[in-house]
Amino acid sequence: MGRPAIPAEAFDHGDPRRYRRGCKCRPCTTAVTAEVRRGRYLRATGRSLLTTTHRAARHVTRLRAAGMPDRQIMTDALISENVLYRIVRNEGSIHRSTETRVLALKTTTDLPGSGSQTSSVGTVRRLRALAADGWTATELAHRCGRHKQFIVYLQNQAETTTVRRWVADYVTKLYTELDGLKPEDHGIAPHIAERTRTRAASKGWTGTAYWDDEAFDDPDFTPAVDEVGTRRAAVAENANWIMRTSGLDRASAAARLGVSKAYIDHAFRDHPQYAIEVAA
Repeated sequence: MGRPAIPAEAFDHGDPRRYRRGCKCRPCTTAVTAEVRRGRYLRATGRSLLTTTHRAARHVTRLRAAGMPDRQIMTDALISENVLYRIVRNEGSIHRSTETRVLALKTTTDLPGSGSQTSSVGTVRRLRALAADGWTATELAHRCGRHKQFIVYLQNQAETTTVRRWVADYVTKLYTELDGLKPEDHGIAPHIAERTRTRAASKGWTGTAYWDDEAFDDPDFTPAVDEVGTRRAAVAENANWIMRTSGLDRASAAARLGVSKAYIDHAFRDHPQYAIEVAA
């Protein structure tokens, strides 16, 4: 006998899974529309809706070590037995939303106020990438129920420090929710989003399009911009990478980086080793 179907009532309004089970209210319709748009964005930028099982597998190992039964993991993450054991065996790939639900599970040592620590490298990089996309610290703080200054503190701290594990988990969840979305389409004024992108670029921070998911948490991965001393050199290298990997022209690459096309032209002129043209 197969696993019983999960009813629509198991999910909150505004969850795409509730929409797919028959609820056509405005919040559910809006949520599934945003999910479809994000999927298109990921495909357009050469990224898949699927991801490896590695991070989820490591988290399941932690949950088991803390005493959480497999049945509870499956129930809380809304996954089947088959999916759980594929994750444990590191077989194939899983949907990014499945990974998000697994990573959101917490043991008693992960609750706010606990002393469980982990490397800050992934947390810092994810928050910087969101800022480079135009997400303000105020908006990020609002979405995860924290104070703006705490987000700013995390963005500016060294990658070699540590953070509470529950902090790392909610930042990962926040990043997964916002990756591929445009701030201007979600309540942030265009001039404020542009100002946020410009400020992030001046610090050498790169947007979500620059990163592969596994690189965020890899302390041995050093973004190329860290090797460049000036903002213009960093922008030139980032534009080179975006144009080569995405086939975008200079104007589109400039928009992605939050600078003007003229700035890209100047950056390439000052650093010709990065200059590139993409055929229309």
